[in-house]
Amino acid sequence: MQALLASGAGRPNVIAAAEELGISTAMMYRLLARFRKDPSPNALLPGPGGRRTGTRLLHPETECIIQHLVKTYYLKREQPRIMDLYRQVAAECRRNGLPRASYKAIWLRVSQLDPVSVVRGREGERAAREKFAPVSTGLRPKAPLELFQIDHTLVDVIVVDSATRTPIQRPWLTLAIDVYSRCVVGFYLSLEPPSATSVAMCILHAALPKAPWLEARKIDETWPIQGIMKRLHLDNAKEFRSEALRRGCEQYGIEIDYRPVRTPHYGGHIERLIGTMMGQVHLLPGTTFSDVRAKGNLDPEKTAAMTIDEVERWLVHAIAGVYHRDNHGSLNVPPIVAWQRGIAGDGKTAGAGQPVAVTDPRRFLIDFLPIERRKVRREGVSLHLIYYWSDVLASWIGEREKMIVRYDPRDLSRVYLLAPDGQYYDLSYRDVGQPPISLWEHRLARKQLLAEGRKHIDAAAIFRAIDQMRSIADEAINATKVQRRQRERRQRAHIDDQTHSKPAPSPPPVVAAEATATTDGEKKLQPWQRMLKVEEWT
Repeated sequence: MQALLASGAGRPNVIAAAEELGISTAMMYRLLARFRKDPSPNALLPGPGGRRTGTRLLHPETECIIQHLVKTYYLKREQPRIMDLYRQVAAECRRNGLPRASYKAIWLRVSQLDPVSVVRGREGERAAREKFAPVSTGLRPKAPLELFQIDHTLVDVIVVDSATRTPIQRPWLTLAIDVYSRCVVGFYLSLEPPSATSVAMCILHAALPKAPWLEARKIDETWPIQGIMKRLHLDNAKEFRSEALRRGCEQYGIEIDYRPVRTPHYGGHIERLIGTMMGQVHLLPGTTFSDVRAKGNLDPEKTAAMTIDEVERWLVHAIAGVYHRDNHGSLNVPPIVAWQRGIAGDGKTAGAGQPVAVTDPRRFLIDFLPIERRKVRREGVSLHLIYYWSDVLASWIGEREKMIVRYDPRDLSRVYLLAPDGQYYDLSYRDVGQPPISLWEHRLARKQLLAEGRKHIDAAAIFRAIDQMRSIADEAINATKVQRRQRERRQRAHIDDQTHSKPAPSPPPVVAAEATATTDGEKKLQPWQRMLKVEEWT
């Protein structure tokens, strides 16, 4: 072939070469053209027999029907099978008098579709992004306390009423993890859905020393984790977008990073931790499991046996006694070892040093509580239809600008006014004889009064309704689930004594007319005087 090209490949030479090889002149010219493009012996070898790959023999109109039904029928969230698509194509061809395509032809065309388009059409944009979008290298903090992740989950176990041991509901767990060491730095367990308050309580638990908290609950575990974090990595839930959280973080120099929308892999550390915790919860009585198939015919309400306080203590042992001490697959050391090594160093790498401690736990909690803005009037400060007063308010009566008021939804008996001097001042009920109540009780009472057709609702009506609801809940030993839930929320005291996060409200005075002597000489207290000082609220 090279000699033929060297001679100029004139027609006489080409004809002679074709006769010598026993092929046609046209074939000889095609071989010459292939050799010019690729001057190697492989260019002259015969190609594979049969039709070219991708050749389609179906009627053009049948092809159009298949392509149309693939887009409008197969690539849908209902996820029809290929057999269903085949039947649709066959029916459409029959209506149009066209030759029917075989099942294999349909299957072949589906198998050649773009995988991303298939997942996007049949499972949605999010599924396609999770399956095919590139994943970043992840979060790589260099020391403890540099980055925390916080998230919530509904615990896969039903808790029971502490008085009657009857089922109530699944509690909510707010959990925080230190990404560097994978240690659980704090959590908050509640009967209420996630809110700004549950985030504040979790951050408080994470930042404060755990020893007094554990001692108050009579838990014999070591949890040597504390300190103010540098960054929080959160999703886009509304409780993480609250002004209370933003201002609290600004106060203590804590940066907030939000995950890009619809990118769950950015929160992989906390989600894996939640999965680990829930896997252990499935061993508890009353577990609902996370999968209907795993649950089988088990009735969680019949096996439920643990109160929310008992589940809280169990979680502490599962975290501090087991999870922190087990070898972590990504770290090759237990999380607590990674934390201690990151703080103190290991001889090769210098540690980060002692964490920045919270100097005023009470102020720290208040700085993360929910915010409202109110004007100071002669009557005091009005919040949730209740007036609050303190002598210090006399200095700001008549001020045009509204002032920041923070409140703890678990106990509305006092609120905290942020004064121009940067200090918080406690404001108590103007009517000091009223009992402490929680925001959930307040909302429930107002809802009940509206249902009764009350057009004018004031604080006195709300307190009367709450007193009636408490009496009903306390007397209903075999109460409905809703009533048991109300009683349990009210009875579960917040016992973070070591934090001094908020001063206990002063007990209301016992009026002689309201306390009558019994036969044994004891005083009979009103229902609101028997309640616990601080109530659980998220």
